[in-house]
Amino acid sequence: MTVLAIDFGTSNTVVCLHNLVHGQPETLDLGSLSFRYDQASPLIPSLIHIDSRDQVTIGNKVPKYDCSRILKGFKRELCQAFQPAPTYINQRPYTPKDAATLFLKELLKSIEEIAKIKPTEFIFSTPVGAYESYYHCLQDIASEAGYKQVRFIDESTAAALGYGVKNPGKIILVIDLGGGTLDLSLTKIVKPETNQSIYQGEVLVKTDRAYGCGGLDIDRWIAEDCLKKHGRTYKDIGESAWQNLLMISEKVKIRLSQYELAEESFLDENTFETWKISLKRQELEDILERQGFLRLLREAVDEVLEIGYSKGISKREIHHVLLVGGSSLIPAVQSQVFSLFGRERVHCDKPFEAVAHGALSLIQFQGINDYLRHTYALRHYNPFTKANEYYPLFQSGSSYPCIAPALYLQANHTGQQQIQLIVGEYTPSGATEVYYDEQGMLQIRSSDADSSFRPLGSQNTVQFPLNPPGVKGEDRLSVNFFIDPGRTLKVDVFDMKNQTFILKQQAVGRLQ
Repeated sequence: MTVLAIDFGTSNTVVCLHNLVHGQPETLDLGSLSFRYDQASPLIPSLIHIDSRDQVTIGNKVPKYDCSRILKGFKRELCQAFQPAPTYINQRPYTPKDAATLFLKELLKSIEEIAKIKPTEFIFSTPVGAYESYYHCLQDIASEAGYKQVRFIDESTAAALGYGVKNPGKIILVIDLGGGTLDLSLTKIVKPETNQSIYQGEVLVKTDRAYGCGGLDIDRWIAEDCLKKHGRTYKDIGESAWQNLLMISEKVKIRLSQYELAEESFLDENTFETWKISLKRQELEDILERQGFLRLLREAVDEVLEIGYSKGISKREIHHVLLVGGSSLIPAVQSQVFSLFGRERVHCDKPFEAVAHGALSLIQFQGINDYLRHTYALRHYNPFTKANEYYPLFQSGSSYPCIAPALYLQANHTGQQQIQLIVGEYTPSGATEVYYDEQGMLQIRSSDADSSFRPLGSQNTVQFPLNPPGVKGEDRLSVNFFIDPGRTLKVDVFDMKNQTFILKQQAVGRLQ
């Protein structure tokens, strides 16, 4: 049996397998697709290039000069609630799902061709706040490639497991600062019972900051700062030059993790003027503070500590703090975490491969005691108020398996032949909506309940036929929703008039 773990990242992707000879996780080097930061483990850039003949190139083989044909950042867009407009290449639209599908299919093919490995099972690590559609996408891609055995584990917990296997009983906080999001997880590894060798993982607290906390955001802020210094705007230089400027900004950010000063050159494609981009480490820290990045980091840590405290876990009981993701190498980030927990508790030696290695360690575990990250609700239209109404089924933070209270449904009018309910992920208040402003910049604003409701999909709409037709004011159906141990939402529907089940353990969707 060959199990591969894939940490599909916004900026970089890591693939590893369990080395049977050494008994340790081994990160795969896929030749020209991979590259290394200062002799670190091999990484595969999450990039796609599509040439004029629609030929696809991924990873480190992508030509960096042809920005108009490069797709990037698609993983972040895919796992969030909003979907931006598609990118057109060769007059063909590419959505985030299209891009992710292309990238992962090429990656799976390269694993077989370059590494000569035909895995029997995949384990995908996923962001803490990923939506249900993201899981379906990964499952579909693997299935189309011929792989039926797919498991999932959230990225923060995966990193905790990777470090925590050697420390059963210890409480571990993972701070995952990648290209797209800031995810945190407080996890405990439970000791095996007597005469057993299988560990049990227990997730205690999870939280995430989906916007304004990723490496892509930092690249954009550096690029915007550069434009401001030269009296230019995004519209002045155009999309192609902007993408090139973002790549240069990423290089500057990476260099500032090691040096006090970073300098690069940028060519304005409209005026053919060359700019010198120079940024000091302190200037980057000022940008992060001004944009609220460090404040959001502090707030996320505070939220985890507060929830932990409500569960009887004090800050001093956290034995290890693990920094994961490329953005965790930024000195200002590390200083922030050192000041909160003390340098001796903080580990930052495996920023790129801890998640993939931890995901692979899932094969050593009997299971993960986890809970739901999102609230799930029913949406239905009230003909009296002429508005949508929402009935929460399972609140965020609920452990599973679990059962929702029974619902008793009536027909809205006599003669009604079916009742339809839509299940979705729901944020009752304080939701965040992402949009693009007039200059094409990503912005955030508060949204209402309707805009924060995300249906699981049209195929997951639950329709209950009524035969004979319903009578207004009469309880007709008893509906029970429940979540099984595999995190699948199922429903039982009992027709109270006919005393028969219309649906029994019908799967509605897989939840996060």
